[in-house]
Amino acid sequence: MIPKILASSLRRPLAGLRSSKKSPSFSGVTRANMMKPSSLSSSSPAVQTTSSDGVVGTPINFDINSKIEGNESQIVTVALEPGQVLRAESGAMMYMTDGVEMNTTTGGGMSAGFQRMLTGQNVFISDYSYNGPDNTKGMVCLGTSFPAKILRLNVDEYGGKIVCQKGALLCASHTVDIQMEFTKKFSTGFFGGEGFVLQALTGEGDVFVTAGGTLIKRELEEGEELRISSGCLVGFTEGVDYDVEMIKGYKNVLFGGEGLFITTLKGPGLVWLQGQPPQRMISEIARRVPSGGGLGLAVPIGGMGGGGESGEGGGDGSSETQN
Repeated sequence: MIPKILASSLRRPLAGLRSSKKSPSFSGVTRANMMKPSSLSSSSPAVQTTSSDGVVGTPINFDINSKIEGNESQIVTVALEPGQVLRAESGAMMYMTDGVEMNTTTGGGMSAGFQRMLTGQNVFISDYSYNGPDNTKGMVCLGTSFPAKILRLNVDEYGGKIVCQKGALLCASHTVDIQMEFTKKFSTGFFGGEGFVLQALTGEGDVFVTAGGTLIKRELEEGEELRISSGCLVGFTEGVDYDVEMIKGYKNVLFGGEGLFITTLKGPGLVWLQGQPPQRMISEIARRVPSGGGLGLAVPIGGMGGGGESGEGGGDGSSETQN
């Protein structure tokens, strides 16, 4: 009798422990609460932005939707979702998939187009948008006009402004504007290798710029000076002082191959340099073109030897003459 009483008294605390363990795991959670729409999705619709010329679009997440491919001559592929707009240099497209539409405009009137032309770009720009079904993407692939690397930069990370060489921009977010950046000194415009007008990229979003050859990134401290060959500049951040100075020594000027002036960059800020400037490549090609208008092509002349068929044709012709 006593063992039965002890057994029943021991089972009661164990049952209480089991019930106390189960109850906290389901406290406040019911099937009705799990099926509420607020608990299934908390995402908010994407915010649309408007460019300076009135183009409305959803910002592109280039971390996910862009890919740079190639080695010495690179291309960039951008995936567009419905409502997104990619602004690119006219004539740079390689291909676009079904559902992608191209709209070519001056980007704010002829004055804006003329301003872009002074910075080395075309008067017209092309806006690419995708009008396919939801949860699908369209692809746009862009290439460069000469063998070049493609560099992606976020304008917001560098104070909302990046100054580049003329014609550097390949494509960008639709909220990025191209403005003229004038050199501060008369001598800089004449001898700096980039002219009087540079290309200032302002606004919000990402830009893709081109650079020839090997690409170098240097961070300059306060007051640090870097002297570069004219034409090797790709871009620099706001705060960098851009100037030129005369090369010392007449032998360096006459035989150094760098000319009379050299470009100087003074910190603080970031600078990007290119190992193969397009102007240098073009000059090297032009130097090797034969002078005097000749193309240097071997033009075959009849009777100066040829294949079997031409030899047979020549023999037939001679026999007819003899007859």
